[in-house]
Amino acid sequence: MKILLASVFLCLACTATQAVFAAEKVGFINVDGAIGPATASYISRSIEEAKAQNVQCLVIQLNTPGGLLDSTQKIVQSFLGSPVPVVVYVAPTGATATSAGCFITLAANVAAMAPATTIGAAHPVSIGGFPSGGEEKPDETMKQKLENFSVSYMETIAGKRQRNVEWAKSAVKESASITAQKALELKVIDLIATDMPDLLQKLNGRVVDGKPLNTAGAQLTEIKRISKTVATGSHVHPYADRDLRNYRRTDFTRSNSSRRGRRDCVDSGALSGGDPASQRGWTRPDRARNDAFHI
Repeated sequence: MKILLASVFLCLACTATQAVFAAEKVGFINVDGAIGPATASYISRSIEEAKAQNVQCLVIQLNTPGGLLDSTQKIVQSFLGSPVPVVVYVAPTGATATSAGCFITLAANVAAMAPATTIGAAHPVSIGGFPSGGEEKPDETMKQKLENFSVSYMETIAGKRQRNVEWAKSAVKESASITAQKALELKVIDLIATDMPDLLQKLNGRVVDGKPLNTAGAQLTEIKRISKTVATGSHVHPYADRDLRNYRRTDFTRSNSSRRGRRDCVDSGALSGGDPASQRGWTRPDRARNDAFHI
């Protein structure tokens, strides 16, 4: 009888232990393309949902050529204030964290890259979109102010995350760009992972904000973008209205960069209907001037 009870207790203990391990989850989103208002909103919402789901961390797989300075700032701010550890993983092989992507990667709690990926070239540029509707460029004083701000902002981010500050500044001032292996050697990133299972294995046990991550064998839970159907259907997602507001606030100017911005909104799926192409040529004079600056 005692042996039977002991066996039952052991089975229950094993089942409970397996349930605990099975309960561990890791949030995941994929950002592939230019950084704009819709992407900033998506990342902010994903952090909130990751917290609600009590995940071990949020992994953001990143591949971007750059984007708007204003949107990049909002993403960095959401990282620095995140209650959930944020991991930026530059992947897949051949991906890049260029310009805005460099700021975003360095701002993460853990910065990781896949082999044969690159990071850097973060010098700010100005591309059209001014209230007049023309292609005017800022004067030298404005350009210098923008560069000085970007350098100091990058320095702050790298210092906060204890990364290589000197290289981070050179990425802005000199548009320096390096490979994943070099980034690891220079302590710009924390690790290199060949794929997602390898990343989760290498994250396991890493201490973030005083708490070790338990990611080995964790369940990867994707936090999806809000689709057009969800945003316009009978059951409206609680975040749909905010994402739609971000869509409406986007500049639609005649510049090529703004057309890339339109694609960012279309890719997000957070649309209320209508064809963005019909907005071609529309300008928003009430928008802040810094929306014309790209990094």
